[in-house]
Amino acid sequence: MQKAQRTRWIMRAASLVFAVILWFFVTWDKNTFITKDLRVPLRYQDITDGYSISSTVKNVDISLEGTFEALALMNSDSITASVGIQDLRPGKYRLPVQISPLPANVRVASSNPQTVDFELFRMIERTMRPSLVTRDETPQNLTMGNVDISPGEISVKGPEADVMAIRRAEVRSSIKELFRGEKELPVILVANEGSVAQSVVIDPPVVKVKVSFTESTQEVNIPVSVKVTGTPREGFEVGAVTVSPDVVTIRGSREALRDIKELEINTINVAGHVESMNVDIPLELPAEGVTFAGPNHVNVRVEIRTAVETKTFTGVSINLRGTLNTNGWSISPPTANITVERSMIASEPFNVDKPPLELYVDVTNVVASQIVLPVLVRNLADGMNVIRIEPQQVAVNVIIP
Repeated sequence: MQKAQRTRWIMRAASLVFAVILWFFVTWDKNTFITKDLRVPLRYQDITDGYSISSTVKNVDISLEGTFEALALMNSDSITASVGIQDLRPGKYRLPVQISPLPANVRVASSNPQTVDFELFRMIERTMRPSLVTRDETPQNLTMGNVDISPGEISVKGPEADVMAIRRAEVRSSIKELFRGEKELPVILVANEGSVAQSVVIDPPVVKVKVSFTESTQEVNIPVSVKVTGTPREGFEVGAVTVSPDVVTIRGSREALRDIKELEINTINVAGHVESMNVDIPLELPAEGVTFAGPNHVNVRVEIRTAVETKTFTGVSINLRGTLNTNGWSISPPTANITVERSMIASEPFNVDKPPLELYVDVTNVVASQIVLPVLVRNLADGMNVIRIEPQQVAVNVIIP
């Protein structure tokens, strides 16, 4: 009984296999229609040289219907999905997608998308010179010198509207970074309204930037001084010392000039001299890194004069001259102070008790009863000079009996 049951199951399985084989041979027909789905790259035909396309659509999904034999060997390379743009001018368009070639017994059941939105634009190339833009200020003690950007020119290529909207090409850095040496910096294109252009190609996108720095210089005026040493011959002394010019201009960095307050020239020795000295002296730079912005020499004159001593005599009586009647006039004040000087090499010294002169007023031909007259000097000793008389004038009045 078990053997009979096993036999029945074997017969059933064999019948099923036979039925499937029979169905395959009955339905097999090379002319039977089937469908096939393909993804085909979208192409744009007849693009004029110098033009380009901007579109979000890259592929087209196509469903083909045809015989098994016709579709068996077809793939995405067998057909083309394209849009013809011959004789179109720059602008935005929406055009149908064309599918070709289609062999016999094959048709397009569907395609997605059937139309494509795109923009046709002209490609141009423009040469620009990048400029350096720094993000901070140069330190006060430095001056930015030559800026070397290599290469000096870059090429910008892209849609005409985008390229023509570019206002300038920049490389950006801080002074601190540039001070360290040569830097490789990206080129940044600045378009209208300060926006940065993105849809263009820059060649080269990176340039080398090298900047030279020098210390800032300034000019200051400083006085010139001279030191005189030694003592002239006995009886002589040093008078006025003049320097021409007495102020000179020097140039240097702020650091180099910071501690320079005066320029002292070579010392002049007047030991034993009896005549004035006139010397042209070259100037020496006061510090490293400092230069003269004007004359680098001065003329020094040292006056050597006869030494003098002075003495003031007080309460010296003022006499009258020009009248025989000494009781007919009064002098106010009746005395004056007088300062005189004499050469140190004079043989006669000052007499401490008696002034070496006489003071007087001259009333000759005076007819007025009251008058102011100058105090005059007579009988001044040889080798002496009057320096000062106080007062210089006195009042003279006629005494009425």
